[in-house]
Amino acid sequence: MDEKMMLTYNRASLKMIRNNLHVYAMEASDPVAQNTYHESMMKIDDLLANIDLKLKEI
Repeated sequence: MDEKMMLTYNRASLKMIRNNLHVYAMEASDPVAQNTYHESMMKIDDLLANIDLKLKEI
């Protein structure tokens, strides 16, 4: 598996995880849990941005 394919696969997996976190955040009634989900989503957004930059370089 080459680097581009691996990054593309990881990007798709992270997007799926992020979408699940979004659903959990919307369903959570506890504000602390919602905040934790949103923080995790922002970290994944950073990873996705880095992967996108790397994919543009390849």
